[in-house]
Amino acid sequence: MNLANSRATIGLTTKATPTSTAVNGSVQIGDNPQTITFPDANVGYSVRAFFAAGAPTFNLALTTGATTGSTAFVTGVAQVETATAAGTATAAGDITVTVTSAGMTGSPLAVTVPILNGDTASVWAGKVRTALTANATIAARFTVSGTTTSIILTRKPGEVLTDGVNTVNLFVANDSTLNIALAGPAGVTTAGTSANTTAGTVTSGVYILDGDAKDFEGVTIPTCVPNAVLFVNGGTTALEIDGGGTLANLDIEGGSSILFAGGNVLTGETALTIVGSSTYLTVTVLGEA
Repeated sequence: MNLANSRATIGLTTKATPTSTAVNGSVQIGDNPQTITFPDANVGYSVRAFFAAGAPTFNLALTTGATTGSTAFVTGVAQVETATAAGTATAAGDITVTVTSAGMTGSPLAVTVPILNGDTASVWAGKVRTALTANATIAARFTVSGTTTSIILTRKPGEVLTDGVNTVNLFVANDSTLNIALAGPAGVTTAGTSANTTAGTVTSGVYILDGDAKDFEGVTIPTCVPNAVLFVNGGTTALEIDGGGTLANLDIEGGSSILFAGGNVLTGETALTIVGSSTYLTVTVLGEA
């Protein structure tokens, strides 16, 4: 690839306003940003990794951009539970919907839904869906859906990781206690259990973008000596990098960046092992082949 204007800009400044009597203006604390150029850089690449919960491992060969040996990514599946309404109400009254879910505040949680005499199963099922959607505790954990007589709860991801363009949903394990029970006035069929429509599975591993040892044109990255390496932890939890030497047990807190630039400071750091949980990392490398 043909690179131009390869550089790193480093600086840390702030403005201070004097508070003494009759003293005006402000002063700068810190030097102006420093620019380090890399005129001989002919290799550049960037890799992004999303870490699921459970501290999976991301392996990166700095000299090639390869991510071989990283913990395989499993997308996970959202759990789905379905209750089916039956019976036409022959008296006005309340449907009691009892939702049970491990770890949910107030579980088993009873929601009261007023219905009218003559409400068919499809009609009162719609009222139940509306009431469940309006319940803050249930809505925080589930997406409520369904048509006609079905009342469906779909478990929301435990966490959502996003860089503004890419989104990774971290689904949780199947909840064997999840249940929707229905009871109501005369004519409404009582249903103590619901159907386990789809079992939930955990999202795990590391989701990697551009970790195939190829550049943005799809050309294999030649083996290079890094001139500069930037680590950006875009999430909220800490990452630990271990490459031995300079990068032995290096922690990067959530929302933090660390730049190594100039003097080929990471020449000996050919392979990194990075462990994180529920966060994402971007690594950008400039080097010489």
